[in-house]
Amino acid sequence: MTTLVGYASAKGSTRGIAERIAAELDSAGHDTDLRPCADITEARDYEVVVLGSAIHNGRWLPAAADTIDRLRPHLDGKPVWAFSVSSVGATSTILSPRLARYLRRATPEPRAVQELRATADVRDHRFFAGAIAPGDWPGAGRLVFRLMGGRYGDARDWTAIDRWSATIRATAAPEGRP
Repeated sequence: MTTLVGYASAKGSTRGIAERIAAELDSAGHDTDLRPCADITEARDYEVVVLGSAIHNGRWLPAAADTIDRLRPHLDGKPVWAFSVSSVGATSTILSPRLARYLRRATPEPRAVQELRATADVRDHRFFAGAIAPGDWPGAGRLVFRLMGGRYGDARDWTAIDRWSATIRATAAPEGRP
């Protein structure tokens, strides 16, 4: 099974998650190609596509959104999986737990993922929390971050990421393998 894992990362959290997903798929026998979205020009040779992006201001990074536009003609009939990385994931957060509960309910799916759903067989979209260092939010952003109960560090839930990767693995198993 040939699988493309593409990602757009601002500070490295999304790249780390994409690397983990690719390693999980490789260990299950997939022939996995891990690439930054900016380097992806087509997807004809892939049977499964996994795309992820950091979210800034509620949107996927431009490199990821542009990749969707480029790949649209190549995705027909292929299973596609999407993930987004921000301050609040489905199972972990760098913000206060109370604010995270609210944001999980109130945050819409990024427009790029909605557009992807309109033209491809998106099997699932998952939100993951990323990592944040003191210099990642400039100026007044640091104050806002602290007021939202933000904590610096790595909030990536590797167990949840591995479970999601296992779901991809199970529904797109290489021939002859469970």
